[in-house]
Amino acid sequence: MRHGEAVVDVIDDGPGIPEAVQPRVFDAFFSTKTVGEGTGLGLARRIVRNRHQGDLRFESRPGYTCFEVRLPLGQPDSPA
Repeated sequence: MRHGEAVVDVIDDGPGIPEAVQPRVFDAFFSTKTVGEGTGLGLARRIVRNRHQGDLRFESRPGYTCFEVRLPLGQPDSPA
């Protein structure tokens, strides 16, 4: 962890995210659920990165999935 950064891990022990869909997890509107039941994580990642200069990533295998959110503490630098 870098100094001045908040880290939140959300972990579960479910079946994991299938390897075949892992590359698409953060695609806009991608979901393994039926239409109308899920909107995906693409928007969440864009908000974390673009609005808060943070990062959102995951690691997954059967019995272990961890989503990690990293956000800098304090105000982002103003554009020049």
